[in-house]
Amino acid sequence: MKYYCFALSPNCILGNNTYVDTGNPYTDRPLKVGGLTLSKTGQKSPLHTKVYFPLEPGFYPAVLFIGGFDTYVLAEYYETVLSRIASHGFFIFGIDYAFPLEKQNLINAGELKQDISKYFEQHAWLQHYMTNKTLGTVSWNSTALMCHSSGCDATLKMIREKPTMFTSTIFLEPVSFDVKEKVDIRMPAFMYGTELSTVGHQCVIPGFSYNKFYEIWECPKIVMEVANFGHCDILDTVPWTGCKDIHFCTITPNVTKLLEYKEFVQGATSSFLVSSLQGRTDAMKYITQKPLIPLRLLELRSDLNCTKN
Repeated sequence: MKYYCFALSPNCILGNNTYVDTGNPYTDRPLKVGGLTLSKTGQKSPLHTKVYFPLEPGFYPAVLFIGGFDTYVLAEYYETVLSRIASHGFFIFGIDYAFPLEKQNLINAGELKQDISKYFEQHAWLQHYMTNKTLGTVSWNSTALMCHSSGCDATLKMIREKPTMFTSTIFLEPVSFDVKEKVDIRMPAFMYGTELSTVGHQCVIPGFSYNKFYEIWECPKIVMEVANFGHCDILDTVPWTGCKDIHFCTITPNVTKLLEYKEFVQGATSSFLVSSLQGRTDAMKYITQKPLIPLRLLELRSDLNCTKN
């Protein structure tokens, strides 16, 4: 097993015992995963948080995840994808800004006006609380931000405010109006989009999504758009059904392919995280070389060596 850092990630600091997944992230399931729920009432957590983590001893990087619709799409609704990412050797912290969901809270949902200081407070609290809570140890010096939809507005603002706090970032079907200014930060970033997100009811707004994120980002960076899938297809069955029934976002017509799609999403994101957090640089091939990518793409571009700016 080798240990090394992503080539152009200045914030990547790995210890000699950091776990490295050596398999194919699309198909392998190297580690069994457990879960925790951290609540305001039970653990005095500032924000409600779902944790997915390897059950084996070892040192594992951290991923902070912020869900869609200003996290009114709760982290637990992404459990299939998040738990599979954790199986590749990560502590995944799904943070819910407003919990429990209440009708009056939904009135302001989607306005992109979250107080991001609450996420920084939660990050600090987690570093203290998670000590000796699991067999595995969180490698906090190697931490990524990951988001979906308008949750990416918050993570983008977090990176602008404290860029040295994070090692890399993933924007899944992002939406933000904070994309007028360049992000002059050399941090590995993966921008991910789906074809049907802009069809019918637009759950992704052209000009404010993954292509725009790619445009304003310095480097290293990758952008990918997947054909035939939509904005809600990343969700677990119950929330996906709700999205379908109220026609909130356009979903895939290939409903028999939903499990395959979720496996693809976790594989693509895990490939990026294995490279940028665990330091296995060759894992990037699973999201940069088309023959290794199992679904049809409409777009795939990258600037990994910072040569195109």
